[in-house]
Parts: sequence; structure tokens; C-alpha cells
Amino acid sequence: MLSLKAVRWHVVLGSLPEAEAPPKNPQTSADRWLVYDALFLGYFGNYALPAKLGELARSALYAKRRDAPLSSVLATIVFERFLDALTLVAFFWAVAALAPLPSTLPDWVELSANLAGAVGAVGLLTLFLVWRALPEDAIGRIAARPDRLGRLVGKVLAVVQGFRGGLAILQQRTRALRATGWTVAIWAIECFAVALCFQAFGHDLHWTGAVVQVVISSFAIAAPSAPGGLGIHQWVTLLVMMPYGATEEQAVSASLVLTFVVILWVVPIGLHGLWRQGSSTASLRADVEALQSPAT
Repeated sequence: MLSLKAVRWHVVLGSLPEAEAPPKNPQTSADRWLVYDALFLGYFGNYALPAKLGELARSALYAKRRDAPLSSVLATIVFERFLDALTLVAFFWAVAALAPLPSTLPDWVELSANLAGAVGAVGLLTLFLVWRALPEDAIGRIAARPDRLGRLVGKVLAVVQGFRGGLAILQQRTRALRATGWTVAIWAIECFAVALCFQAFGHDLHWTGAVVQVVISSFAIAAPSAPGGLGIHQWVTLLVMMPYGATEEQAVSASLVLTFVVILWVVPIGLHGLWRQGSSTASLRADVEALQSPAT
């Protein structure tokens, strides 16, 4: 699934102006694997670092290698997150329309799905309004006059200008539809993996239950938590899956497997990607500070 997320991110990144320029070293393995390495580094950071700092590391690595504004790369990730939220909520309501939800399902499950859907819709609308309301040329003219506005204001405007540039996909309908298609495929595969995992533990979980588990657990671990959402993921899976007939042992066991499989996969690949790109955690920290300067 994470490999497909790399494919989707490549589609979204293709809307950036910097994507049209050739890489610094087109023939190197590092350039060919940049999107893949940066994405896995991000997920490694999300699972190993507090406060979901992996997304910042992911953006910094890609921004440095492609000479792109850090805020532009961050904007593509924000776009992906809101697209994920809307897709998951659409999955949830498709299940609710096709099959009745168990009456013993906690009331907050439906409330959480509604809230996440509202946040996703408002988020994408806000991104669209930011892109429409802040013409690129106007921001550029203001940011180019730091002597009048002051260095701090100039820096903020440069970041805003970069962020707006990262939303270029909003004017590229075909590319946006491709990103949406990959998002649907990504979460459909995740639901299949959950159903398969429960089946391995002796519970023939209906596909609707797998969808509900994926939707609710994904929202639950989105906030900063223990590595891989450890603890939160198990608690949510237990509450959501028992109404679908899973025992406590089956729910907790399947949740632990789903959590540790991802951790054991992304940690070595993320570290290998960092090494392949010739970087380190210390240099990434310095890159973030450098890329946040007005010159970007």
C-alpha cells in the first residue's frame, strides 16, 4: 500500500513547476528513487518520531534534492491528507448504505466519520480558496519588497507563495482525478489486507467490517501518538471489531500484527532511503532551517 502511495505522491508532485526541470543527476539511483525514499522516510519518521515529524522530514528531503520550496512540497502532502479523509468517509458511508451497521457499534464511530468528512471537505475547500484568492504574481511582488514590509513579513509571504505553488494540482483536473483514483485503490487494498489478517486469526470478517476498521483506526492514529499508533490502534480495533463478531483475542492479535508489520517494513526501508539519498537526520534538520529562508 505504501508503494502505491509513492506512486500517488509522484502524480501530485508532477503538478509542481519544479517537476518540469530535470533532476540534478538524472542517471543516479538516488534521483530515480527520490519520491519512494522520501515517502518511506516520512513514514519512518511518523512511526519513530513524536508529533508526526516524518512529514516534515519527507518534505525537506525532496525539497533539497529537487530545489523546490519546502512549503510547496508540504502543500502536496496536505492535499493528500484531505483527499485521504474524504475517501475514507466515502467508504464508510458506502458501507452504511449497503449494509446496516451493528447496533452495538459505539455511537462515536458514526460521529467521528461525520466529523472527519466535514474536516476533509472544509480542508480541500480552504486549499482551493487559498489558491484562488492569492494570485501568484501578487504574492511575488509583495515578497520581493522586504525593505518595505520587513524581513519577517517577507519570509512569511515567501512561504505562502511556495505553499500556493504546491496546490497547482487544483487546476489540473486530469492529474487530480488520477490522484483520486490511486487513493481509492490504496484504501481498498488496505481494507482487503485487514480482512485477510482477521481471516488468518480464524475470523471470517465481512468486508464491511474491514472497511469500518480501516476508516476508524486511520482517523484514530492520525493524531500524534505512540509509534505506529500502538495502544490506540488496538483499543479502537477492539471496540469496532467485537460488534462484527471478533473475539477480544482475535481483535487485539490482528491489530498488533497490522501495526508491527508496517513498523518492521518502513523503519529499515526509510533508513535505507535516507542513506541512499546521502543524507542524515542531522542534515535534514539543517535543511529544514535553510529551506525556510525567504530565498526559497
